[in-house]
Amino acid sequence: MDNAMLPRLGGPMGRHARPRGAWFDPRPTIVLAASVLFVILFLRHIPCVQTDAANAVNAYIRVCYSDIQTTFLSQGFGQGRSPLGADSLLFSPLIAVIILLTRKVSSGIFNAPVTRSADLQAQIDSSLTFLALTTVGLFICFVIASLAMSYLGRDARVGRPSWDGMLLAASPIVLASGLISWDLVPIAFTLLGLVQFARGRVFESAIILGLAASAGTMPIAVVLAITVACGLRSGWRTALRFGLTSVATFTLVHLPLLIDNFDAVYAFYHQEINKQTGYGSIWYLASLLGAPTRDTGSLAFLLLVAFLGILIAWLYVSGKRPRIGSLVAVVILAATILGPAYPPQASLWVLVAAILARPFPPELIALTVAEVGYYLAIWGWLGGALTTNQSGPYLLYWLAIALRAGVQAWILVESMLDIVRPARDALRSPDAPDPLGGVLNDGDVLAPVAAPAETDLLTDHGVAPQATG
Repeated sequence: MDNAMLPRLGGPMGRHARPRGAWFDPRPTIVLAASVLFVILFLRHIPCVQTDAANAVNAYIRVCYSDIQTTFLSQGFGQGRSPLGADSLLFSPLIAVIILLTRKVSSGIFNAPVTRSADLQAQIDSSLTFLALTTVGLFICFVIASLAMSYLGRDARVGRPSWDGMLLAASPIVLASGLISWDLVPIAFTLLGLVQFARGRVFESAIILGLAASAGTMPIAVVLAITVACGLRSGWRTALRFGLTSVATFTLVHLPLLIDNFDAVYAFYHQEINKQTGYGSIWYLASLLGAPTRDTGSLAFLLLVAFLGILIAWLYVSGKRPRIGSLVAVVILAATILGPAYPPQASLWVLVAAILARPFPPELIALTVAEVGYYLAIWGWLGGALTTNQSGPYLLYWLAIALRAGVQAWILVESMLDIVRPARDALRSPDAPDPLGGVLNDGDVLAPVAAPAETDLLTDHGVAPQATG
């Protein structure tokens, strides 16, 4: 019955047939899905775009908040203020440069009214052009990220694109959070860097990931994970080559700012580490339950460093050879779970981590429900509908935080188990111990996992199938 329609479709494939052509290439479908999703995402945000100075928009109630226009107006970008010229940076350096260039294009080519004397209405008018250009740029980043994911999926190890790119291109999580901020930029850089690493181009990968780390703080976790994987699986020479190149790229991007205003750069990263308790975190939930914490950012950072230090030491002592996707997921998920705040756009990074580590229906369905549920709950909380002040069902927001953290913790544990017991990792194979491994796969052999009948036979004779870690 499974093959009942095959005669009408030309019959089953022959033994020596190769899946080529448009019907077997996932890339056109991925681009189409990403385009449709992003158009819907943009249309969903239109009700929250302010066009009249006398008519403010409550984006929380309409569930379509975005930082893009809000930041443009609140930071005076429509009056010519520079995102790089303040006493403290509001954005990572590369994002600040992108904002500056986007504003120059909007005023220089599209005649957006950017002047020091611009009133609020003129600033709103220029923000519309800025928002449109930013949306186009983020769409390009999203398509690039989706295509890059197709080269990191389960079929990529046999030399063809994977349908795993659809897991990103058609994700409801992107439909919810894709236009909140500029996070799709560092995500695109990160996935491009991982593609280069998977193809054995360590130097190029390190440069791209260094750029990604200059566009957001989460890629720093990815660089750390790859550096550790290189040290454990290929020796510290490869780890130093990758890590030092990434650090050099990161430093070169920051160098002009460090020379011009060192205090601003220091203040930005100091603030990232020492944030206070913010919405969505387990620390915020604890404060709602009557157990507030002081210096939450510092405490969370110390706990994260301690966890990663113990993990790396254990991996080294036990001789484990972790898959890059699993290790990246562990670091990212640990950062999001322990972080002092959880902005909704962080779900994009959690989605990427889940696809790289556990691209299976149970994990992705649970993650989608938890993240979209949290996205809806946070706007209800900020809008007042789910707070005790308006007698709302405030427990829904508490539940959303707990569910989000619980699902992420579950995926983290599953990723850890894949590292501890490589034979259970469905993304490994004897031909490719690591789809993202690149040069790390040289000489890295995973013993074939026994078939069920063979496993039973071996177990009956007291012999357990073995696999290298």
